[in-house]
Amino acid sequence: MSPFFSPARKKVIFFDMNNTILDRRQCFDSAFQEVMQDFTARWDADDIKMSAQESLLSYKSEWSRHRKTPIRSPISPDELRHICLVRALQPYPISVNTAFTRAFFNQVEEREDHFVALFPGVEDTLEALSRQYKLAIISNGNRKRLQRNLEKMKLSPWFDQERLFTSENDGPRKPHPAIFEGAIKAMSTVPSQSVMVGNSWRNDVVGAASTGMDAVWIHPGNIKKISERRIGKQKVIIVRSFKQLIYTF
Repeated sequence: MSPFFSPARKKVIFFDMNNTILDRRQCFDSAFQEVMQDFTARWDADDIKMSAQESLLSYKSEWSRHRKTPIRSPISPDELRHICLVRALQPYPISVNTAFTRAFFNQVEEREDHFVALFPGVEDTLEALSRQYKLAIISNGNRKRLQRNLEKMKLSPWFDQERLFTSENDGPRKPHPAIFEGAIKAMSTVPSQSVMVGNSWRNDVVGAASTGMDAVWIHPGNIKKISERRIGKQKVIIVRSFKQLIYTF
């Protein structure tokens, strides 16, 4: 299979971080269950109506239901987390107010880093791509947290601090063109010589295309292993997994 991109035309590959390089969903699941187990550890057995895993599944089911249901007024992520946690913990003798929700998810976030993991093939793929392209990250995540993750996962050889672009201090967030334009300028390149790789169609793919960049969408549910489509003039390659980038570049 011939690659869709080549070093003759592309110079820089930008990556999303969470759920593209790092498996954040697995981190969240493990941290949620651990925090739930801590909350119920001293309870009487009769008060524990469901397992931590069942609570997690209930939370994710409620989250998915709300995300798929059209609503007249938008709900903030914090509000949605609260609504879903109330539903998930309904069988328990707990008063789930906003303060409880905030404390619960603060603990989840603190513990997520203990479970941080890479998707299969990330290190080998980055090493292969780095021989022919400059690599950088564009993320909506917290910069300090991402730096810790890069160090823990030993990804610093491919992404030094000057190649980590994040939305900080209420600055523009993906899919806003400004965050892409700033990264492109800092990397001394142009949109036509850059490619964005990410798991979010809206934030990564559409956002990059709006600045004139081609993109790769990592979509595990894609029917074909690798396929191609267009957003206007911009090429979008769809792959199922990170390690398939080897065949894309």
